Parts: sequence; C-alpha cells; structure tokens
Amino acid sequence: MNDAVYEIIHRESGIDRETILSYAEQYKICPFEFCLDISNWMDGIICDYNYVFDPNVRLKRYFSDNVSGDYLFLIDEAHNLVSRAREMYSEVLIKEEVLLVKRILKDRSPSLCRLLDRCNKILLEMKRECEGVQILPEINHLILAVTAMFTALQKFMDENLEFQDRDLVLDFYFRIRNFLYIYELVDENYQIYTEMDREGQFAVRLFCVNPSGNLVNCLKQGNAAVFFSATLLPVNYYKELLSGNKEDYAVYARSPFKQENRLLLVAGDVSSRYSRRSRSEYGKIVDYVETIVGAKKGNYMVFFPSYQYMREAAAILEERNPEFLWTVQKSGMREEEREEFLRQFEVEGDKAFAAFCVMGGLFSEGIDLKEERLIGAILVGTGLPMVCTEQEILKEYFDKNKQNGFHFAYQYPGMNKVMQAAGRVIRTIDDKGIIALLDERFLERDYQAMFPIEWDDYKIVNRRTVKGALEGFWSQYM
Repeated sequence: MNDAVYEIIHRESGIDRETILSYAEQYKICPFEFCLDISNWMDGIICDYNYVFDPNVRLKRYFSDNVSGDYLFLIDEAHNLVSRAREMYSEVLIKEEVLLVKRILKDRSPSLCRLLDRCNKILLEMKRECEGVQILPEINHLILAVTAMFTALQKFMDENLEFQDRDLVLDFYFRIRNFLYIYELVDENYQIYTEMDREGQFAVRLFCVNPSGNLVNCLKQGNAAVFFSATLLPVNYYKELLSGNKEDYAVYARSPFKQENRLLLVAGDVSSRYSRRSRSEYGKIVDYVETIVGAKKGNYMVFFPSYQYMREAAAILEERNPEFLWTVQKSGMREEEREEFLRQFEVEGDKAFAAFCVMGGLFSEGIDLKEERLIGAILVGTGLPMVCTEQEILKEYFDKNKQNGFHFAYQYPGMNKVMQAAGRVIRTIDDKGIIALLDERFLERDYQAMFPIEWDDYKIVNRRTVKGALEGFWSQYM
C-alpha cells in the first residue's frame, strides 16, 4: 500500500477513479482503502455528501469527535442536501423486524430472545394506541428496552461469527445501532411518530425535520463552507434548513446566457391540480406537447408530475398521433438503461423527438445535453411533492414555528424541481431553446415570487396562441 501511495502521488496530479483502479490492480490492493490513504496527500477531495455529513459513513480520519482541520467545504448542488440530510439524520424501528430476528435466534439465545420479546410487546402496545399516524412526545420506555436488547445483541454477534441468516441479523444490528445513535440527537428539530407503513408494518420513526443543527455541527469541523446551486431559491428557505442562520452571506449570480436565446412560456389554460385531472385535461397537455415539439425539429423533454400522469398522457398521444417519435422513462432504470435512454439524444433524426420523464426523477438534473441535443423542456405542473405522512409532518412543524408550512413542505421543494428540469435546456452560451410551464398556478403571485430574476420575460400563452409564439421565436434562427 505504501509503495502504491508513493508512486501515485509522485506521478499523477488529478487522481480519478480510473487512475486509482489502475494502480490498485497493479499493486494488488483494495482500491477503496487505497483511495482513503491517497486522500491524506491531496489538496482537494471530491466526494459524496455522506463522507462529510452522514454519521454512519463520514470519514473518521478527518471528522472523528472533536477533530477539526483547515477544511473548506465546497458543497455543489446544495439544494439536494436538505432531503439528503433529513435521510441521514432520521431512522426507523420496525416491529416486524424485531419479530423476525427473534424467530432466527429463538434456539440460539433464550436470554436475547426475551429482550427482543420485551421490545416487541412495547411496540405492540404502541401499535394498539396508534390510529393512522401518532406524534409522540417521547419514547423513553422503548429506548430503555432497545438499549438493553442491543447490548445483548452486540455480545451475541461478537461470539457467534457464523450461523444461518446471520446477514439478516447483522442488518438489524446496524439498524438498531443507528436508531439509538439518532435518538441521542433528537431535539426540537425532530418529530417522533408511529404509523403503519405502506407494507403494512408498524414503524417508529425518528424524523429529522430541520437538519441545519446537525449539518452545522459537521461544518464547524472546518474553517468555512460555500453552498452553491443553480436553484437555491428562495434563499432564506435554504438558509433556514442548511445553516439555520439567515444572516449568512448570500450571492445571486446572474445567468451568463443571453435571455433572447430562450423562450419562456407559461400556459394559462391548463393545470395539473388533482381536482382537474381527467382525460380532457390530459388531452389539453398533449395538445401543447404536439404543438411545441412540432414547431421545430429537435429533441425535447416533457416532465410530468408522476408516472401515472405520464401514462395517461402517453396513452392519448399514442391514440391520436401514432407517428409521433417519443420514448418514456421507466421506473427503477438500471445504469445501462439510463445510458441507453440518453444516447437517443445523440442521434439526429428526420423528425422531432420527445422523451417523457418524471419531474424530480433521474433526468431532471445532473444531465448535460448541450446545443442541438436538447432544444426544449415542457414542464407539466408545479412539482409539488405527493401528500404523505412526512410532508404533512413538515407542514405542521413549520406552521407551529411561525413559518408557512405549505411553502416549506410543498411549494419550495416543488419549485426547485421545476427550475432544475428547466435548467436542462440552456447549457452553453450558444444553446437556444424553449421552456414551457404548463400550469396556470405559475401565474399566481406566490409562484412568481420564486421565479429566478432571468424569468421576468415570460410570455403567457394558451392553446390558440402558443403556435404563434413558437414561430416568432424560432424564425430568428431560420
């Protein structure tokens, strides 16, 4: 290992994945451990958020307790850190997992099974008291039982290195360890609740509603941090959830791209509201898709609020226009499927081409389709997250803390997805393209207040006038 480290830091400057794998193969060493040892000699390290913030993954060599360094944290795509941090600092205990481990160990450790049974009985009592979703002020009695069980489980795992289904028990062990660790972090920024999950299992969840305190504790181990993203709007929302300090310095960098290279349309005669969803409304959306894609040959992306909505619109399009050239994002696409999906944008065909995608999904951000590879993005709806337990808990939490709960839980995250998807169109100074916002709610004051400064030149259209607006824009480049 030492020879490999010496060689790579003296021979290479920028050290990427392929370089590391090449040296690891040559010296017959673990590339991950090699990567960690190399990092001690680097001026800069590019990594996932979790190596800095996740309590289970963060690098101990840099961030062990009470250790700090001369670090400058440059946090790209910082709009994603809010949801990622909530995930990192939350944990769940599932009753059915306790029972499963008890069944696996019933003949191996009667004493441990008694402790598992005690946890299960407490969870069963909580389940009986839970109707739908129940917010709990504290769970001290459960934590005492889980702590005792975990201590015995830890000893059992140390003494039993091989037995049937050990991998399942080991997963449970790590889940419990993290549950107890996260419980130590629980404060006014958390909500504890119980519910029956989608699989019909009873769960106790430690939900980190506002992750700023945990993030700041990590950032304090360095000298400074810069959060940046094309969509940190509204900025006070991100200050509240990323640093907790509205006095933190913020810079709005205007887009370097010419506004005249982009046409921004807002449709005033359609909506994706649940109350409006019908075959008639889907048909109106398809009208827009056909008109926009038909205005100029090229590649387009159409972003829908859900897979269900996308399927409904696709069915109408297929009936109406069988010659239309299009493809659809599938749920749970593998890496090679994603690459194949994007390769379709590299081929210049004889007809216009549209890719139907889900807003906030794989292709809403992080892809770079420059110049003629993408000339339009059609965004159906305002990107609002689906109503669910966590979003409603977020809403109630911020309402109680004298913030606008609907904005914090739904509107701001939704608008961020809209801006990210819209940002796929103009990627270079020479790009030209269309952004179409298909929902009348974009004309409301609350949504307009969240528009980037560069969106002040939007044009309001309907199904009768959109064709003329498109022809006027594209005629400049004929």
